[in-house]
Amino acid sequence: MLTKNEQIKVTLKDTKERRKHMLCRVYTVKLDRSHLNHDSLTRLKLLFLEAKWLYNYCVGHPNVFAIDDKITVVPVKVKDQFERRQLRQLSSHMRQSIITRTQQNIRGLARVKAKCHKIGRLKFKSYVNSIPLKQYGNTYKLINGKYLQLQRIPQKLRVNGLEQLPPNCECANATLLHQHGDYYVSITTYTPREHRTAVVVPVKSIGIDFGVKHQLKLSNGIRIRYKVPVTRRIKQLCKKLSRKQYRSRNWWKTLFKLLKAYAKTTNIKRDIRNKLVHFIHTTFQMVCYQNENLRSWQRLWGRRMLSTSLGGIISMLEVKVQTPVEIDRFFPSTKSCSRCGHQRAMSLAERTYVCHHCGLVIDRDYNSSCVLEHEGHRILGRGPTEVTPAETNTSTLTLDYLNQIAYVEASMVAETGSLTALA
Repeated sequence: MLTKNEQIKVTLKDTKERRKHMLCRVYTVKLDRSHLNHDSLTRLKLLFLEAKWLYNYCVGHPNVFAIDDKITVVPVKVKDQFERRQLRQLSSHMRQSIITRTQQNIRGLARVKAKCHKIGRLKFKSYVNSIPLKQYGNTYKLINGKYLQLQRIPQKLRVNGLEQLPPNCECANATLLHQHGDYYVSITTYTPREHRTAVVVPVKSIGIDFGVKHQLKLSNGIRIRYKVPVTRRIKQLCKKLSRKQYRSRNWWKTLFKLLKAYAKTTNIKRDIRNKLVHFIHTTFQMVCYQNENLRSWQRLWGRRMLSTSLGGIISMLEVKVQTPVEIDRFFPSTKSCSRCGHQRAMSLAERTYVCHHCGLVIDRDYNSSCVLEHEGHRILGRGPTEVTPAETNTSTLTLDYLNQIAYVEASMVAETGSLTALA
C-alpha cells in the first residue's frame, strides 16, 4: 500500500511522461483592472510586496538551501533597523516557488562560475515583477472562460484574452506578472499533437550578412531593412519624468506610462524578428552567418542599434534553423572576393567591392553574404555554390511577402545579369 506522498510522486511522474508527447504553449492574459474592487487591488499589491520581502530574505540568508518552506515571518530592513513582517498574502505554494527559484538561480551562477567565468552574487531587489503559480486548481483556477481565481483573493478576477486558449488544452503552472502598472498571467498549456504532414524545407543554403544600414543582406540578392525608432510619446514622457519628484505618486504614474510605451515598441520589434526568422528557417535548410560583435556596434551606433533586434535574430537562428553554420568573427568576409577568393583592404566608406584580380564589381554587403555562404559549405565539406539567374528570379517572389511586414523594406541588391542596383 503506497503512502500519500508516494502516490503523489507516481502521479507527477506519469503526468511528466504523458506531457512529453504533447505540444507545450504559453499564453499571456491580462487582468481587467476596471473589474477589480479595492480589496482585490490591495491584495495584489501586497502579494508582490511580500514576494519582495521573501526574495530579499533568501538573498541575504547565509544558507538559502536551509530555509524552511513554511516560513511566515521575515525580517525587513526599514531605514537603519530591521522589523519582522508577516507573510499573510503569499500562500505556501507561492513561498515555496519563490524559494526554489532563488535556489535555482544560485545553482545556475555556480555552473557559470565552474566554467571559469567571472560572476557576482544575487542582488537585493526594490520590487519583484513575477510570482510563480505552481499548481492549477489550487494556486489558481480558470472559471467559465472569463474569470481567474487566485489563492487568498476572494473575488473572481475578470481576465481578457482567455479565448485564445485551445478548448482541449491542459493547464499547468503559471506566472503572475506586474508590468508597467498592469497585471498579467502567463499560463503554460499542453495540447495533444495533431498528426500533420511534416513541412519539407527545400535543401537550399543562404548566407546572411548583418549590418547597420541594411539589417540583413542575403546571398540570393535580397536586402532587408527595418527600423522601429523611438516614438515621440517616449521622448515626451522621458522629459516629463525628469521634472517629477523622485518616487512621488505622479513620478510612478509617469514611469508606468513610459514603460508601457517602451513595451509597445519592443513588441513591434519582437514581431518583426519572429516573422523574419520564420521566413528564413522555412525557406532555407542551411543558413551561414557570422558571429558579429554587436556590443561594439552598440557603442558606435547606439541609436541605430536600439531600433533593431539583431541579437534576437541571431539567437533564434541558432535554435530554429535545421543546419545553422556560425562563422568566426574574425573571418575576412568583407575583404574577400566571392568569385576568386582574392582579398583586398577596404574602408568602411567603400560600398562597392572591386576585385583587382578577376575584375568583379559587386555590392559590398552582397559580396560578403556570398562569401559567408561559400565558407559555410567549406566548413561542412560541401562543394562551392553560386547563385544562378533562375534562383535570383525565384527570390524576387518573396519580396511581396517581406514588404507586407510592418516597418520592413525588402529590395533586390542586383538585378539578374546586371549590376544596376548596387547603390
